[in-house]
Amino acid sequence: MSSLIALGAGGAATVTSAYLLVGIRGNNKITVAPDHVPYWSFGIGMLSANAGTAFQQLSGIGNQLGATFQGNAALGEWQTGATAALLTIAVFGFKPRPLKDVVCGAVAPSLFAAAGGFWALPASIFSGLISAFIG
Repeated sequence: MSSLIALGAGGAATVTSAYLLVGIRGNNKITVAPDHVPYWSFGIGMLSANAGTAFQQLSGIGNQLGATFQGNAALGEWQTGATAALLTIAVFGFKPRPLKDVVCGAVAPSLFAAAGGFWALPASIFSGLISAFIG
């Protein structure tokens, strides 16, 4: 046995997505508090980096978001860390909204990894933990 829970990255991403979808609705036995949605979706984003092609589109969205701001001449010099900071403010600065938090949380790991430095710490730490648990 190579991992504690033998799900695989694709299976774990699917199970986590289903849990979040059922939990957001709030009228089932599984509930996810609105404040916890960004963390759940961040985990989905971490799992999707190693999953199959159905989930790998999430990392492409994060990279395109960073490239959009960098390619805008009106903003001047713009680095990926500024996009990561803006995404973090959007998640934690506004009132919790499930749709906003799911999208921002799911694209955050790829954006944080692309930014490097301080921003890459959560992505690298949690990816190591996740791969140890699910294989």
